[in-house]
Amino acid sequence: MYVADHATLADVVQRLRDELSRDPRLGIDTEFIRERTYAPVLEVVQVATAGGEFVAVIDVPALGGDLGPLGDLLLDPSVLKILHSGAQDMEILKASLGAPPAPVFDTQVAAAFLGWGTQVGYGALVLGLLNVSLSKGESFADWSRRPLTPAMLAYAEDDVRYLHALHDRLSRRLNERGRAAWAEEQTRRVLEGAAAETAPEDLWRRVGGRSGMDGRGLAVLRELAIWRDEAARRNDKPRRTIMKDEVLTEVARRMPQTEDALLALRGVPSGMSRSTAGALVECVRRGLDLPKDQRPRSEGAPPLDERGAALVELLSAVVRARAQEHDLPPSLLATQDDLRSLAARRRHIDFDGPLFTGWRGAIVGTSLRDALAGRLALTWDPENERLALGPR
Repeated sequence: MYVADHATLADVVQRLRDELSRDPRLGIDTEFIRERTYAPVLEVVQVATAGGEFVAVIDVPALGGDLGPLGDLLLDPSVLKILHSGAQDMEILKASLGAPPAPVFDTQVAAAFLGWGTQVGYGALVLGLLNVSLSKGESFADWSRRPLTPAMLAYAEDDVRYLHALHDRLSRRLNERGRAAWAEEQTRRVLEGAAAETAPEDLWRRVGGRSGMDGRGLAVLRELAIWRDEAARRNDKPRRTIMKDEVLTEVARRMPQTEDALLALRGVPSGMSRSTAGALVECVRRGLDLPKDQRPRSEGAPPLDERGAALVELLSAVVRARAQEHDLPPSLLATQDDLRSLAARRRHIDFDGPLFTGWRGAIVGTSLRDALAGRLALTWDPENERLALGPR
């Protein structure tokens, strides 16, 4: 059903509630545009009940951006929301509803715990588990276009039609392998992180190319990132269209003190106005004027010496061994950044961190801790042709 007015929306929500009284699971997906504006613009919300027997495609702009009673349904804690790769959906739904929907089952996260890798697509999962081939024709559709074409509506419907069937199969297999709680914990961690808002003073952490900067450079970069955010918000444009990361980091590294010096930097757009250059120079000055104890610190791992690099290789092998043992992607257990941070801080490790608690702690945390303490032996198991871990 295509929904483009509030009367129809009210009828649809009532039908959904009737269906959910029998099976309190709702498949949801969103379509949005984020390339043209400061914040992503929600264009379509799709919902489906069990079996894909009732699917609705809600035209959000036609409703004036007001999801009305559907918002209450999405926030209903008694209804399980099923999504695939729901991080961006959570981000935009939180912006629209004031809070992220919960509880949530993410089929991509669940599939990762069953050997599918961390980035399996919805179409691949539907084909692999349900033997249904989905059309990819509208994968790059412009969802701000109106009217929505029949092909776009069919694509939107298919994006939620099979979510319940995926949930049935994935949740059953997770329970059989004792991994349902793992997937639930990881889903909560991923989606809470996606829905969290970044404060303006922390936006510098999202600027690429800042590695190796000292506190002075990071202080300047923080001021530049705040300026860019304010300009993007004021002009309702994406931050990167106001100024690319490479320009911000070049200014933060060179720290020009005059407009002419800034305009002469490599990478600065040739058409930059003197007023913009002046604003950036003011950012540089504010950053440099900060006392040392007020400068930001990079959270990345410090550079590794040869011993630290060798330790990363050992820890990586430990992670791979546990990943092979449990048929899990190694990156789901620990990223290379995680391991570099451990190696760099090997004498002052926080054993209450995410690698050592929850499901990660149960699978790999103890092994990493033993490896760091010299209590773990890593060998090759020729019979099973895989790495093996044991006491030293």
